[in-house]
Amino acid sequence: MTTAQQEQRLLAISIAVTVLTALAGVVFGLMIQSRTIIFDAIYTLTDSVMTLAALGVSRLIGRGDDRLFQYGYWHLEPMLTLVNGMVLALACVYAALDGINGLLAGGRIVDFGPGAAFTAVNGAICLVMAGYIHRRSRKIQSDLLRTDARAWLLGGTISLGVSLSFLVCAVMVAAERNHLAPYVDPLILTVFALVLLPLPLQTVWRSVREILQIAPPELDRAVREVAGRVAERHGFATFESHVLKVGRINFIEIGLVAPSGAMTRSFAELDAIRQEIADDLGEIGPGHWLTVDFTADPRWI
Repeated sequence: MTTAQQEQRLLAISIAVTVLTALAGVVFGLMIQSRTIIFDAIYTLTDSVMTLAALGVSRLIGRGDDRLFQYGYWHLEPMLTLVNGMVLALACVYAALDGINGLLAGGRIVDFGPGAAFTAVNGAICLVMAGYIHRRSRKIQSDLLRTDARAWLLGGTISLGVSLSFLVCAVMVAAERNHLAPYVDPLILTVFALVLLPLPLQTVWRSVREILQIAPPELDRAVREVAGRVAERHGFATFESHVLKVGRINFIEIGLVAPSGAMTRSFAELDAIRQEIADDLGEIGPGHWLTVDFTADPRWI
């Protein structure tokens, strides 16, 4: 099984588990009238739809370039994550407003005991999935799987936090603090939504940077260091580099300028220098579309 096939298989497993847990959350949330559990389930279900779209993008990327998209389908990844981030951010804003409205309306009664048990089980499932996906992502070096593992970890942590809050509320009810109990569910929903909101906003910002083709500073610095070392080692007068990150691929262009009056080098020597640069860049990380130009005229770089 190829790396791309393993990635797609794991994404499919993740989607199936996500949909099952989300549907269970919607049904259970409606049964005990908990908006927090319903929001958690809808948030998860929305994320699973975007993961399904990511699976489709992964298959397109695996096809490589063609005559229509001659640089491949990498550009679809930041576009997809932008839409994903915007949808989830809107869901968080809506949930926060719904929670605030619930607080102003005097709260709502929720059966907190079963809610605590359900969210605890859901949190455990999320953490198991996070560990499984993370372990597999390290073997095949997949950014999509790393992102999915982080989503599972976040979901598990939040579910356990909600479970703990429900347990606290059940203790309040047992201690005859019933007048405060109706406010717990809308309060948790509001806090939950506001805590989650920065995460999709960060995704939107990263996607916008890639769509606008803003050079990543770390990648630019690393490429310039590699190009500078190679230029000095092989006696080039100067160099120039340009970098661009699109999805999981880094587009790197390096121009090396020979000194005035330099002797002509063979194609084999130039290819050896290209290979040297490629090897050095390989230590930075996988996924490079590399172009190395050689010239005696600085105008061409």
